[in-house]
Amino acid sequence: MEEMAARKNGVNGVSRRNAKKISVIVPNYNYARYLKWRILSIAKQTYPIYEMIVLDDASRDGSKTMIKKLVAEAKQINPEMRVKMIFNKTNSGKAISQWIRGVEEASGDYIWIAEADDVSRKDFLMEVMKGFAADEEVAVAYSESAIINKYGILLTPNFRKSRDKEGTGHFNKSYIRPGQKEIEEIMAIRCTIPNVSAVVFKNTVKFKRALKEALKFEQVGDWYLYAKLLEDGKIFYNKRSMNLFRVHKESATKRGKEHVDEVKKMHKYFQDNYELDAKVRKWMELELQRTRVKYGIIE
Repeated sequence: MEEMAARKNGVNGVSRRNAKKISVIVPNYNYARYLKWRILSIAKQTYPIYEMIVLDDASRDGSKTMIKKLVAEAKQINPEMRVKMIFNKTNSGKAISQWIRGVEEASGDYIWIAEADDVSRKDFLMEVMKGFAADEEVAVAYSESAIINKYGILLTPNFRKSRDKEGTGHFNKSYIRPGQKEIEEIMAIRCTIPNVSAVVFKNTVKFKRALKEALKFEQVGDWYLYAKLLEDGKIFYNKRSMNLFRVHKESATKRGKEHVDEVKKMHKYFQDNYELDAKVRKWMELELQRTRVKYGIIE
C-alpha cells in the first residue's frame, strides 16, 4: 500500500502532476520467458509513467497470455499508468516496424522503447529524465547499460570498453553536449548507444520522421536514428548502469555481409556531412576492419 501511495503522489520530488508524460513502448516477439522481468520493472519505476503500450508481433510461445496476465499485475502496482495491448496477427518482419507502430499509438511527450528481453533498475527513468530537466535542447537521453545473460546473471557492469575502444575516457563521466560534437568525436566511429532500452527520446516530428527513415536499414537503423536526432539536438549521458541489456548467444550468420555494408553506409554519411579529423577517420577504418573480421568477411 505504501508503494502504491508513493507512486500516486510522486517520489523523490517528482509528483505525477509535474512529471513529463512518458509513453513506454514494449515490443515483444517470442520473449514470454522474460516478460515478467520487463513489464514489472516498468511498473515499479520511481518516476511516474503516463502510459505503457505492449506490442506482440505474432509470437508463438504463449506471449499473448503472459502479457495479459502481467499487465493486470502491473496495473495493481501502478494503477494510474494507462495501458494498451496490441497483438499482431502476422509478424511485421522488422523490429523498427514495431517501434513505429508503438510511437503512432503513443500520446506522451517522451518515448521509452523498452525491449521485451531487457530489464531496467527502478530509478532508470528518474536518472535519465534529469537530462531533459537540465536542458530543453536535449533530444536523446540515455544511461549506461550493464550486460546480463539469459538467466539474468550480471556479466559485465558496463559497455565502456567496447564503446570506447580507443581509450579516450569519453564515457567516464555523465554529460550533456551538442549532438554534432558527439558525432564528430565518437559516434561516427560506431554506434555508441548499444541498446535502445537505455534511451528516452523527445517525441517530436523529427523523431517520427527519422524513425521511418531508419527502416531502410536492416541492422543499424538505431544508429541512423540517433545520428539524425543529434544533427541539431543535444545528448545526455548518465554514467550509471540503469539498464540491463540481455545478450543472447551469437554466431556469425549470412547477415554479416549486410552488416558490414550498412556500417560502410553510415561511415560515408558521417564523412559527407561532418568535419571529421584524421584521427577519427583512421579509427573509423579500424572499426570497419574489426567488423569484417567479426563476420569473416574478406573484401
